[in-house]
Amino acid sequence: MAPENPAQHYFVSDPSVAEKPRRITVELRGRTVDVGTAAGVFSPSDLDKGTAALLRNVPDPHGRNLLDIGCGWGPITLALALAAPSATVTAVDVNERSLRLTAANARELGL
Repeated sequence: MAPENPAQHYFVSDPSVAEKPRRITVELRGRTVDVGTAAGVFSPSDLDKGTAALLRNVPDPHGRNLLDIGCGWGPITLALALAAPSATVTAVDVNERSLRLTAANARELGL
């Protein structure tokens, strides 16, 4: 068996690493939520410090159409939807696993 490619990570459409799904609890815009993550996506074990700082400091969104580019498991997408429930939030990512996780997390939170 060939060793796993160390360059393989979340910037690919279909990560070859085993998914290893897990649940984590994070705070998004003042709300504690339980979300699904997995290996092969950005920051699968927690909310990364940069995203946490952004979410603490950015004002509430104003608009009907919001976009999260590079959504990962969905922390910004979910935070936008929580802060602007009447908006349409579009999440995009090259990583198909990320897109599935973001969609599942949004459904589970009723967003």
